[in-house]
Amino acid sequence: MRTLLRLFFLDFKLLAKNKWFYVKLIFFPSLLILILGSVFSDSSSKIEAFDVAFYTTDAGDAISFGDVLKDQVFKQGELKDTLHIKEVSSYDEGKSLVNDGKAAVFVYIPKHFTKNVIENKKTRIDFIGDNNKPIEKQIIQTVLSGFTKSVNTMSVEQQKVLGLIGDGGSIPKDKIEKIIKYIAEHDDMSVDIPKTGTGKKTVPIDSMQYYSIAMVVMFSIMTAFVLVHNIVDERGNHTLFRIRTTPVLNVQYVLGKLCGIVFAILMQMAAVIFISFIVFRMNWGNLFDIFVITVVYAFAIGSMVLCWGLIAKDHTSVSSMSSPILYIFSFLGGSFVTKSELPESFQIIQEIIPNGKAINSYLKVKQGAGISWIYVDLLELLAIGMIFVFINMFVFRRKKVA
Repeated sequence: MRTLLRLFFLDFKLLAKNKWFYVKLIFFPSLLILILGSVFSDSSSKIEAFDVAFYTTDAGDAISFGDVLKDQVFKQGELKDTLHIKEVSSYDEGKSLVNDGKAAVFVYIPKHFTKNVIENKKTRIDFIGDNNKPIEKQIIQTVLSGFTKSVNTMSVEQQKVLGLIGDGGSIPKDKIEKIIKYIAEHDDMSVDIPKTGTGKKTVPIDSMQYYSIAMVVMFSIMTAFVLVHNIVDERGNHTLFRIRTTPVLNVQYVLGKLCGIVFAILMQMAAVIFISFIVFRMNWGNLFDIFVITVVYAFAIGSMVLCWGLIAKDHTSVSSMSSPILYIFSFLGGSFVTKSELPESFQIIQEIIPNGKAINSYLKVKQGAGISWIYVDLLELLAIGMIFVFINMFVFRRKKVA
Protein backbone atom coordinates (compact mmCIF):
# COMPACT_ATOMS: atom_id res chain seq x y z
CA MET A 1 0.00 0.00 0.00
CA ARG A 2 2.88 2.37 0.82
CA THR A 3 4.44 1.72 -2.58
CA LEU A 4 1.10 2.27 -4.27
CA LEU A 5 0.65 5.64 -2.55
CA ARG A 6 4.21 6.63 -3.40
CA LEU A 7 3.57 5.96 -7.10
CA PHE A 8 0.32 7.89 -6.92
CA PHE A 9 1.94 10.95 -5.33
CA LEU A 10 4.77 10.75 -7.87
CA ASP A 11 2.20 11.09 -10.65
CA PHE A 12 0.42 13.87 -8.79
CA LYS A 13 3.70 15.74 -8.30
CA LEU A 14 4.49 15.51 -12.00
CA LEU A 15 1.02 16.74 -12.91
CA ALA A 16 1.31 19.65 -10.50
CA LYS A 17 4.04 21.05 -12.73
CA ASN A 18 1.63 21.04 -15.67
CA LYS A 19 -0.75 23.90 -14.96
CA TRP A 20 -2.45 23.52 -18.36
CA PHE A 21 -3.64 20.05 -17.33
CA TYR A 22 -5.66 21.46 -14.43
CA VAL A 23 -7.11 24.14 -16.69
CA LYS A 24 -8.39 21.44 -19.02
CA LEU A 25 -9.39 19.18 -16.14
CA ILE A 26 -11.58 21.67 -14.28
CA PHE A 27 -12.09 24.77 -16.40
CA PHE A 28 -13.35 23.20 -19.64
CA PRO A 29 -16.06 20.98 -18.09
CA SER A 30 -17.17 23.85 -15.85
CA LEU A 31 -17.31 26.21 -18.82
CA LEU A 32 -19.37 23.65 -20.71
CA ILE A 33 -21.85 23.42 -17.84
CA LEU A 34 -22.22 27.21 -17.89
CA ILE A 35 -22.88 27.11 -21.62
CA LEU A 36 -25.42 24.28 -21.23
CA GLY A 37 -27.10 26.21 -18.44
CA SER A 38 -27.39 29.27 -20.66
CA VAL A 39 -28.85 27.21 -23.49
CA PHE A 40 -31.34 25.23 -21.42
CA SER A 41 -32.13 27.74 -18.67
CA ASP A 42 -35.31 28.94 -20.42
CA SER A 43 -36.30 25.51 -21.70
CA SER A 44 -37.45 22.31 -20.13
CA SER A 45 -37.79 18.75 -21.33
CA LYS A 46 -40.84 18.24 -19.15
CA ILE A 47 -43.71 17.15 -21.35
CA GLU A 48 -46.37 19.70 -22.21
CA ALA A 49 -49.84 18.61 -23.30
CA PHE A 50 -49.88 17.33 -26.88
CA ASP A 51 -52.51 16.18 -29.39
CA VAL A 52 -53.10 12.56 -30.36
CA ALA A 53 -55.13 11.87 -33.51
CA PHE A 54 -57.33 8.81 -32.96
CA TYR A 55 -59.39 6.75 -35.43
CA THR A 56 -61.06 3.42 -34.80
CA THR A 57 -63.16 1.12 -36.97
CA ASP A 58 -63.26 -1.52 -34.24
CA ALA A 59 -66.66 -2.78 -33.11
CA GLY A 60 -67.07 -5.64 -30.66
CA ASP A 61 -70.29 -7.52 -30.00
CA ALA A 62 -70.52 -6.33 -26.40
CA ILE A 63 -67.63 -3.90 -26.02
CA SER A 64 -64.88 -2.38 -28.14
CA PHE A 65 -61.30 -2.38 -26.92
CA GLY A 66 -60.74 0.60 -29.22
CA ASP A 67 -63.24 2.58 -27.15
CA VAL A 68 -61.62 1.28 -23.95
CA LEU A 69 -58.28 2.67 -25.13
CA LYS A 70 -59.80 6.03 -26.12
CA ASP A 71 -62.25 6.57 -23.26
CA GLN A 72 -60.51 4.86 -20.34
CA VAL A 73 -56.78 4.25 -20.86
CA PHE A 74 -55.94 7.62 -22.46
CA LYS A 75 -58.00 9.38 -19.78
CA GLN A 76 -56.46 7.74 -16.72
CA GLY A 77 -54.46 9.61 -14.10
CA GLU A 78 -51.77 11.91 -15.42
CA LEU A 79 -52.40 10.91 -19.03
CA LYS A 80 -55.64 12.87 -19.24
CA ASP A 81 -53.67 16.06 -18.50
CA THR A 82 -50.77 15.14 -20.81
CA LEU A 83 -52.52 14.34 -24.07
CA HIS A 84 -55.60 15.54 -25.93
CA ILE A 85 -57.49 13.06 -28.08
CA LYS A 86 -58.56 14.39 -31.49
CA GLU A 87 -60.97 11.94 -33.10
CA VAL A 88 -60.73 11.88 -36.88
CA SER A 89 -63.06 10.39 -39.49
CA SER A 90 -60.48 8.62 -41.67
CA TYR A 91 -57.00 7.12 -41.71
CA ASP A 92 -55.74 9.71 -44.19
CA GLU A 93 -57.00 12.56 -42.02
CA GLY A 94 -55.09 11.29 -38.99
CA LYS A 95 -51.93 10.80 -41.03
CA SER A 96 -52.23 14.31 -42.44
CA LEU A 97 -52.50 15.83 -38.96
CA VAL A 98 -49.15 14.28 -38.04
CA ASN A 99 -47.53 15.31 -41.34
CA ASP A 100 -48.76 18.89 -40.87
CA GLY A 101 -47.50 19.04 -37.27
CA LYS A 102 -51.01 19.39 -35.84
CA ALA A 103 -50.73 16.13 -33.87
CA ALA A 104 -47.73 14.45 -32.30
CA VAL A 105 -48.96 10.93 -33.06
CA PHE A 106 -51.78 9.12 -34.85
CA VAL A 107 -53.30 5.92 -33.45
CA TYR A 108 -55.53 3.69 -35.59
CA ILE A 109 -57.49 0.72 -34.23
CA PRO A 110 -58.40 -1.59 -37.14
CA LYS A 111 -61.68 -3.38 -37.75
CA HIS A 112 -62.34 -6.55 -35.70
CA PHE A 113 -59.50 -5.67 -33.27
CA THR A 114 -61.60 -6.71 -30.23
CA LYS A 115 -62.83 -9.89 -31.94
CA ASN A 116 -59.31 -10.92 -32.92
CA VAL A 117 -57.96 -10.27 -29.41
CA ILE A 118 -60.72 -12.31 -27.76
CA GLU A 119 -60.24 -15.16 -30.24
CA ASN A 120 -56.46 -14.94 -29.80
CA LYS A 121 -55.88 -14.10 -33.47
CA LYS A 122 -53.11 -11.93 -34.85
CA THR A 123 -53.96 -8.23 -34.91
CA ARG A 124 -52.27 -4.85 -34.63
CA ILE A 125 -52.57 -1.18 -33.72
CA ASP A 126 -51.26 1.26 -36.35
CA PHE A 127 -49.07 4.03 -34.97
CA ILE A 128 -47.62 7.03 -36.81
CA GLY A 129 -45.47 9.54 -34.91
CA ASP A 130 -43.82 12.87 -35.61
CA ASN A 131 -40.06 12.28 -35.72
CA ASN A 132 -39.53 15.78 -34.36
CA LYS A 133 -41.33 14.79 -31.14
CA PRO A 134 -39.47 11.68 -29.90
CA ILE A 135 -40.56 11.98 -26.27
CA GLU A 136 -44.24 12.19 -27.16
CA LYS A 137 -43.82 9.18 -29.45
CA GLN A 138 -42.14 7.22 -26.69
CA ILE A 139 -44.96 7.95 -24.23
CA ILE A 140 -47.67 6.71 -26.61
CA GLN A 141 -45.58 3.69 -27.61
CA THR A 142 -45.23 2.78 -23.94
CA VAL A 143 -48.96 3.13 -23.35
CA LEU A 144 -49.85 1.08 -26.43
CA SER A 145 -47.37 -1.63 -25.50
CA GLY A 146 -48.89 -1.93 -22.06
CA PHE A 147 -52.42 -1.81 -23.47
CA THR A 148 -51.88 -4.64 -25.95
CA LYS A 149 -50.44 -6.82 -23.20
CA SER A 150 -53.32 -5.93 -20.92
CA VAL A 151 -56.12 -6.68 -23.38
CA ASN A 152 -54.65 -10.10 -24.05
CA THR A 153 -54.71 -10.75 -20.31
CA MET A 154 -58.23 -9.33 -20.08
CA SER A 155 -59.53 -11.68 -22.76
CA VAL A 156 -58.26 -14.71 -20.85
CA GLU A 157 -59.65 -13.45 -17.54
CA GLN A 158 -62.96 -12.54 -19.19
CA GLN A 159 -63.45 -16.09 -20.40
CA LYS A 160 -62.80 -17.42 -16.91
CA VAL A 161 -65.22 -14.97 -15.30
CA LEU A 162 -67.91 -15.67 -17.90
CA GLY A 163 -67.48 -19.37 -17.25
CA LEU A 164 -68.18 -18.78 -13.58
CA ILE A 165 -71.32 -16.77 -14.34
CA GLY A 166 -73.01 -19.62 -16.15
CA ASP A 167 -72.72 -22.24 -18.85
CA GLY A 168 -74.30 -21.46 -22.21
CA GLY A 169 -76.77 -18.76 -22.99
CA SER A 170 -76.07 -15.10 -23.62
CA ILE A 171 -74.69 -12.66 -21.09
CA PRO A 172 -76.23 -9.19 -20.92
CA LYS A 173 -74.04 -6.40 -22.30
CA ASP A 174 -74.08 -4.45 -19.04
CA LYS A 175 -72.64 -7.41 -17.13
CA ILE A 176 -69.82 -7.85 -19.64
CA GLU A 177 -69.02 -4.14 -19.44
CA LYS A 178 -68.88 -4.35 -15.65
CA ILE A 179 -66.53 -7.32 -15.88
CA ILE A 180 -64.21 -5.51 -18.30
CA LYS A 181 -64.25 -2.36 -16.19
CA TYR A 182 -63.51 -4.33 -13.02
CA ILE A 183 -60.61 -6.14 -14.67
CA ALA A 184 -59.17 -2.90 -16.03
CA GLU A 185 -59.32 -1.15 -12.66
CA HIS A 186 -57.93 -3.91 -10.40
CA ASP A 187 -54.21 -4.60 -10.48
CA ASP A 188 -54.67 -8.00 -8.85
CA MET A 189 -56.78 -9.14 -11.82
CA SER A 190 -54.83 -7.91 -14.83
CA VAL A 191 -51.58 -6.48 -16.06
CA ASP A 192 -51.16 -2.83 -15.15
CA ILE A 193 -51.30 -0.41 -18.06
CA PRO A 194 -48.28 1.89 -17.70
CA LYS A 195 -49.07 5.59 -17.92
CA THR A 196 -45.49 6.83 -18.21
CA GLY A 197 -42.07 5.28 -18.59
CA THR A 198 -41.18 5.77 -14.93
CA GLY A 199 -42.80 5.45 -11.55
CA LYS A 200 -44.83 8.13 -9.80
CA LYS A 201 -41.98 8.94 -7.41
CA THR A 202 -39.40 9.25 -10.17
CA VAL A 203 -37.75 12.67 -10.44
CA PRO A 204 -37.96 14.02 -14.02
CA ILE A 205 -34.74 14.71 -15.94
CA ASP A 206 -34.50 17.88 -17.99
CA SER A 207 -32.08 18.59 -20.84
CA MET A 208 -29.68 20.55 -18.65
CA GLN A 209 -29.33 17.67 -16.21
CA TYR A 210 -29.01 14.98 -18.85
CA TYR A 211 -26.33 16.70 -20.92
CA SER A 212 -24.39 17.78 -17.82
CA ILE A 213 -24.04 14.12 -16.92
CA ALA A 214 -23.33 13.09 -20.50
CA MET A 215 -20.63 15.72 -21.01
CA VAL A 216 -18.84 14.90 -17.76
CA VAL A 217 -18.71 11.25 -18.78
CA MET A 218 -17.32 12.25 -22.18
CA PHE A 219 -14.66 14.52 -20.64
CA SER A 220 -13.57 11.69 -18.34
CA ILE A 221 -12.43 9.68 -21.36
CA MET A 222 -10.43 12.67 -22.57
CA THR A 223 -8.90 13.09 -19.12
CA ALA A 224 -7.81 9.44 -19.04
CA PHE A 225 -6.07 9.82 -22.40
CA VAL A 226 -4.28 12.98 -21.24
CA LEU A 227 -2.95 11.13 -18.19
CA VAL A 228 -1.62 8.10 -20.08
CA HIS A 229 0.68 10.46 -21.99
CA ASN A 230 2.71 10.43 -18.77
CA ILE A 231 3.67 6.83 -19.42
CA VAL A 232 5.30 7.87 -22.68
CA ASP A 233 7.07 10.70 -20.83
CA GLU A 234 8.34 8.28 -18.20
CA ARG A 235 9.90 6.11 -20.88
CA GLY A 236 11.46 9.15 -22.55
CA ASN A 237 12.98 10.76 -19.42
CA HIS A 238 13.99 7.40 -17.90
CA THR A 239 11.67 7.78 -14.91
CA LEU A 240 10.24 4.36 -15.73
CA PHE A 241 13.75 2.89 -15.64
CA ARG A 242 14.29 4.28 -12.13
CA ILE A 243 10.92 2.91 -11.02
CA ARG A 244 11.88 -0.53 -12.31
CA THR A 245 15.09 -0.51 -10.32
CA THR A 246 12.99 -0.39 -7.16
CA PRO A 247 11.07 -3.43 -5.86
CA VAL A 248 7.81 -2.34 -7.51
CA LEU A 249 5.38 -5.07 -8.54
CA ASN A 250 3.57 -4.93 -11.87
CA VAL A 251 0.22 -4.66 -10.11
CA GLN A 252 1.48 -1.78 -7.97
CA TYR A 253 2.57 0.21 -11.01
CA VAL A 254 -0.71 -0.42 -12.85
CA LEU A 255 -2.90 0.37 -9.84
CA GLY A 256 -0.79 3.44 -9.06
CA LYS A 257 -1.54 4.82 -12.53
CA LEU A 258 -5.21 3.94 -12.16
CA CYS A 259 -5.39 5.77 -8.82
CA GLY A 260 -4.18 8.91 -10.56
CA ILE A 261 -6.84 8.58 -13.26
CA VAL A 262 -9.60 7.91 -10.72
CA PHE A 263 -8.52 10.89 -8.61
CA ALA A 264 -8.47 13.23 -11.62
CA ILE A 265 -11.95 12.16 -12.77
CA LEU A 266 -13.26 12.58 -9.21
CA MET A 267 -11.86 16.14 -9.18
CA GLN A 268 -13.56 16.79 -12.50
CA MET A 269 -16.89 15.48 -11.28
CA ALA A 270 -16.65 17.46 -8.02
CA ALA A 271 -15.96 20.68 -9.94
CA VAL A 272 -18.96 20.17 -12.24
CA ILE A 273 -21.29 19.30 -9.34
CA PHE A 274 -20.14 22.38 -7.43
CA ILE A 275 -20.51 24.77 -10.39
CA SER A 276 -23.90 23.39 -11.48
CA PHE A 277 -25.25 23.56 -7.92
CA ILE A 278 -23.98 27.07 -7.17
CA VAL A 279 -25.04 28.62 -10.46
CA PHE A 280 -28.12 26.60 -11.46
CA ARG A 281 -29.12 24.86 -8.20
CA MET A 282 -28.93 21.54 -9.99
CA ASN A 283 -29.62 18.54 -7.74
CA TRP A 284 -27.48 15.48 -8.54
CA GLY A 285 -29.24 13.12 -6.14
CA ASN A 286 -27.44 11.08 -3.48
CA LEU A 287 -23.81 12.31 -3.58
CA PHE A 288 -22.45 9.11 -2.00
CA ASP A 289 -24.00 7.08 -4.82
CA ILE A 290 -22.56 9.57 -7.34
CA PHE A 291 -19.13 9.10 -5.70
CA VAL A 292 -19.37 5.30 -5.93
CA ILE A 293 -20.42 5.40 -9.59
CA THR A 294 -17.60 7.81 -10.44
CA VAL A 295 -14.94 5.69 -8.75
CA VAL A 296 -16.11 2.46 -10.36
CA TYR A 297 -16.56 4.02 -13.79
CA ALA A 298 -13.19 5.80 -13.62
CA PHE A 299 -11.57 2.48 -12.68
CA ALA A 300 -13.16 0.76 -15.71
CA ILE A 301 -12.53 3.43 -18.36
CA GLY A 302 -9.12 4.24 -16.88
CA SER A 303 -7.94 0.63 -17.09
CA MET A 304 -9.05 0.45 -20.73
CA VAL A 305 -7.27 3.66 -21.73
CA LEU A 306 -4.20 2.72 -19.68
CA CYS A 307 -3.84 -0.42 -21.77
CA TRP A 308 -3.35 1.68 -24.88
CA GLY A 309 -0.94 3.96 -23.04
CA LEU A 310 1.25 0.96 -22.19
CA ILE A 311 1.13 -0.33 -25.77
CA ALA A 312 1.72 3.03 -27.52
CA LYS A 313 5.29 3.81 -28.54
CA ASP A 314 5.02 7.60 -28.50
CA HIS A 315 2.68 10.55 -27.99
CA THR A 316 1.48 10.39 -31.58
CA SER A 317 0.30 6.83 -31.08
CA VAL A 318 -1.65 7.82 -27.98
CA SER A 319 -3.24 10.82 -29.71
CA SER A 320 -4.11 8.80 -32.82
CA MET A 321 -6.45 6.63 -30.77
CA SER A 322 -7.85 9.25 -28.41
CA SER A 323 -10.13 11.03 -30.89
CA PRO A 324 -11.71 7.90 -32.49
CA ILE A 325 -12.36 6.27 -29.11
CA LEU A 326 -13.62 9.51 -27.56
CA TYR A 327 -16.15 10.29 -30.29
CA ILE A 328 -17.25 6.73 -31.03
CA PHE A 329 -17.74 5.88 -27.36
CA SER A 330 -19.43 9.23 -26.68
CA PHE A 331 -21.90 8.76 -29.53
CA LEU A 332 -22.72 5.14 -28.70
CA GLY A 333 -22.78 5.86 -24.97
CA GLY A 334 -25.42 8.59 -25.21
CA SER A 335 -23.35 11.75 -24.72
CA PHE A 336 -24.36 13.32 -28.05
CA VAL A 337 -27.87 11.90 -28.42
CA THR A 338 -30.04 10.31 -25.75
CA LYS A 339 -30.35 6.55 -25.54
CA SER A 340 -34.01 6.65 -26.64
CA GLU A 341 -33.02 8.39 -29.88
CA LEU A 342 -30.46 5.73 -30.83
CA PRO A 343 -31.46 2.82 -33.11
CA GLU A 344 -32.39 -0.33 -31.20
CA SER A 345 -29.15 -2.10 -32.19
CA PHE A 346 -27.13 0.85 -30.85
CA GLN A 347 -29.18 0.92 -27.64
CA ILE A 348 -27.88 -2.57 -26.88
CA ILE A 349 -24.31 -1.33 -27.32
CA GLN A 350 -25.07 1.69 -25.13
CA GLU A 351 -25.97 -0.62 -22.25
CA ILE A 352 -22.72 -2.58 -22.64
CA ILE A 353 -19.93 -0.02 -22.98
CA PRO A 354 -18.59 1.59 -19.75
CA ASN A 355 -19.58 5.20 -20.43
CA GLY A 356 -23.09 4.10 -21.39
CA LYS A 357 -23.42 2.18 -18.13
CA ALA A 358 -22.13 5.22 -16.24
CA ILE A 359 -24.67 7.59 -17.84
CA ASN A 360 -27.51 5.17 -17.13
CA SER A 361 -26.38 4.79 -13.51
CA TYR A 362 -26.04 8.55 -12.95
CA LEU A 363 -29.51 9.12 -14.41
CA LYS A 364 -31.07 6.47 -12.17
CA VAL A 365 -29.51 8.04 -9.08
CA LYS A 366 -30.64 11.47 -10.26
CA GLN A 367 -34.17 10.06 -10.57
CA GLY A 368 -34.12 8.80 -6.99
CA ALA A 369 -32.89 5.22 -7.38
CA GLY A 370 -30.26 3.78 -5.04
CA ILE A 371 -27.32 1.41 -5.34
CA SER A 372 -29.71 -1.54 -5.22
CA TRP A 373 -31.04 -0.46 -8.63
CA ILE A 374 -27.64 -0.12 -10.30
CA TYR A 375 -25.44 -2.69 -8.56
CA VAL A 376 -25.45 -4.98 -11.62
CA ASP A 377 -24.00 -2.20 -13.80
CA LEU A 378 -21.44 -1.40 -11.10
CA LEU A 379 -20.38 -5.03 -10.84
CA GLU A 380 -20.03 -5.23 -14.61
CA LEU A 381 -17.91 -2.06 -14.61
CA LEU A 382 -15.70 -3.57 -11.91
CA ALA A 383 -15.36 -6.75 -13.96
CA ILE A 384 -14.33 -4.74 -17.04
CA GLY A 385 -11.78 -2.86 -14.95
CA MET A 386 -10.32 -6.04 -13.43
CA ILE A 387 -10.01 -7.73 -16.82
CA PHE A 388 -8.01 -4.80 -18.17
CA VAL A 389 -5.91 -4.62 -14.99
CA PHE A 390 -4.67 -8.15 -15.72
CA ILE A 391 -4.12 -7.26 -19.36
CA ASN A 392 -2.16 -4.16 -18.32
CA MET A 393 -0.01 -6.21 -15.95
CA PHE A 394 0.81 -8.61 -18.78
CA VAL A 395 1.61 -5.77 -21.20
CA PHE A 396 3.74 -3.97 -18.61
CA ARG A 397 5.68 -7.15 -17.87
CA ARG A 398 6.38 -7.68 -21.57
CA LYS A 399 7.57 -4.09 -21.85
CA LYS A 400 9.78 -4.65 -18.86
CA VAL A 401 11.42 -7.65 -20.40
CA ALA A 402 11.90 -5.73 -23.62
